[in-house]
Amino acid sequence: MPATLEPSKELLARCKEGNRGAFKEIFRMYRSYAYNLIYKITGPYGDHEDLIQEAFFQIYLSLKSFKGDSTFKTWFHRIVIHACTRQWRYQNTEKRISPKDTVSYDLVEYGVAAKGQDQEKEYELKSLVEKALETLDVKLRVPLVLHIYGELDLEEIAQIMGIPHGTVKSRLFSARQKIKEYLDGIDK
Repeated sequence: MPATLEPSKELLARCKEGNRGAFKEIFRMYRSYAYNLIYKITGPYGDHEDLIQEAFFQIYLSLKSFKGDSTFKTWFHRIVIHACTRQWRYQNTEKRISPKDTVSYDLVEYGVAAKGQDQEKEYELKSLVEKALETLDVKLRVPLVLHIYGELDLEEIAQIMGIPHGTVKSRLFSARQKIKEYLDGIDK
């Protein structure tokens, strides 16, 4: 996942003034990144499009209150993570069918398109990584996804999550250990 660009102050100012074209530009800048981030955090069974809509709706509503105390990227990550954790809380109350009990269109589509051994190996690796991430608790998964896929450093993750630098470091270590244990268990 490539690092995201920071929108210019002028673009943010136009958004705060209610310029829809400026907001569309931010949406175009961040949509793919948001989708990839949400996918890595929630796994293949999440409501990715719904979460993107929720995140950008919250960004649109909250943009006027963005003061610039942190970078836009940090603020953006907080909103996306908040949207994901809100979905988990909702699903944990069992108010609706878990997405894990349904078949993912993306997986079916990818499986049908997979022709040849290279695509098959790529699919197996992608599936293995997704399964390993799913074994992690949210407290461990989010910093790992932000660090590896979001290419954020420990300070940025600490600021986004509102936790100390040492806690981020500890959670990354624990997440890597659990993934290693998971992968070691598969080899046996």
